[in-house]
Amino acid sequence: MVSQCALALILLAVSGARAIEATLPAAGADAESSEFSRRLQMSREGEPAREVDDYHYVFSADCKPYMEWQSVALYYSWVSAGAPGRFTRLLSCDEPNYPYVNSVPTHVTPLYTNIDPNDPYSAYNLPGSMMHWTQHNRTDRKWIIKLDADMIVRKPLSVTAGLEAEEGLVAAGIYGYLHGVDNEMAPMFVPVDVVPRLAKVGGWEIFWASDLFKAAPLWFEYTKRVRQDPRAWWPFKGTGDVYITKESPRPWISEMYGYVFGTAMAGLRHNVEPSAQLYAGMAPWDQDSFDPFLIHYGLRIDIGDWNWDKHYELQGTAHRDKLNCELPYYPFPMVPKKHWPGSHHGTLFQPGQEEARRVEIVMELMLALNKGIRAWRHVHCGEPWPEGLSSKGLEHIVGEVMDDHAEHRAKGDGHEFESRRQHPRVTSEAEMAHLEHVQAATKAKAGEDSASTESKPAPVVGGRRAGGGFKGRNVKDGMANMWLYFSFGWGLVLTVMARYLFCPPSAGKTRRKGRSRRREIP
Repeated sequence: MVSQCALALILLAVSGARAIEATLPAAGADAESSEFSRRLQMSREGEPAREVDDYHYVFSADCKPYMEWQSVALYYSWVSAGAPGRFTRLLSCDEPNYPYVNSVPTHVTPLYTNIDPNDPYSAYNLPGSMMHWTQHNRTDRKWIIKLDADMIVRKPLSVTAGLEAEEGLVAAGIYGYLHGVDNEMAPMFVPVDVVPRLAKVGGWEIFWASDLFKAAPLWFEYTKRVRQDPRAWWPFKGTGDVYITKESPRPWISEMYGYVFGTAMAGLRHNVEPSAQLYAGMAPWDQDSFDPFLIHYGLRIDIGDWNWDKHYELQGTAHRDKLNCELPYYPFPMVPKKHWPGSHHGTLFQPGQEEARRVEIVMELMLALNKGIRAWRHVHCGEPWPEGLSSKGLEHIVGEVMDDHAEHRAKGDGHEFESRRQHPRVTSEAEMAHLEHVQAATKAKAGEDSASTESKPAPVVGGRRAGGGFKGRNVKDGMANMWLYFSFGWGLVLTVMARYLFCPPSAGKTRRKGRSRRREIP
């Protein structure tokens, strides 16, 4: 027969287990809890739950062939990088029979370009589509990663891989030319107490999902305010937009300010990560930019006598519509062999190899663009995979094809590369401005790191973490762990209390005094 003491301890243990179970998400309660259940089931079946599955990648595009090949290339780079999670294109389109509406996973939104009849502005589509998606969909992922269409994913973005973000803190790239954050422009649009939360950010962001849901309507609203406010038009120079003129007075970067002002009004801060992406054609400046998460090809690329710009693909019918199965595919131009580095330099940053790595990143970009379009045409047009083109990362789509690109590159003797270094590369004004801001931020981060002899979080400066802060911390998971530790400790306390309340020493029983007796021995 079970004693009163044992029964009490058993009941206490069961109650403690139920209490801990109550702190975990209940299966089927909501989207986040169903995701927890899915990952738990994966673990039970022997398949490890992966942190990279907790991300939903989104980007904005409109229904033009020029945007279509970018969408396809981005999608297949995401597949090739091995970052499953989820992926959605936000397609702003008013064409009922658009042939490529399902070229990649897509959510269709209204076209926002002409919301102001006097000012057709296609950049309205980005915040407008984000708002529409957040109002009509709910993701089952913890994080939302927003990208630009003209990007290539090299490796999965993750808050545990150095891109620190948490609820209320957004990891983001740097847009150093947003001068209106620091001058008289900011108080025109946001209250003075909000100004410290402003940050010169853009391009890519990692949001806690609910943060984007509340920020998206404000992003759209403040884009309209900046774009339609004459105080921000020419001749005002405080926006940093060097392309405004008397004939075209409204800043094209109004949407970027709409994001900065809107997210600040939503109470969000930013962790600025200047090295997570590398503009194709730029030389890396530190380890992170030497092996970036993203390649951004928004600027003209020059390597010796070879150059390429995404706008070149607007020339000619075949170039313009790269997904049309009735037209032959005109590949993106590869970097000529005479400009290849003599050998592959890996991903470890070493001074003196910046120029070689710059060329390698461009070679990687052009290969990724061609692989993406080739994969799409292989699936949808039935075209065979080109002989010699690597299928690495896409084997489940096109079959396994040897990667001979690295082999051919390694056979170069390096003479062409060395001679090319003698020719200076012409850098555009916009590229120089962006690079200067990125390098300044990076040097500031290096100065902070060298001034400290111990590892510690970078301070939040002006509402954003300088240089990225400490790596891989997830506040939500930390709180869960703290609660488990507290529950365990509290259980010990209750166990001791129950021992003396329900299991007192029996009356008349001789108490052991071995310890005191040992002390009495001379």
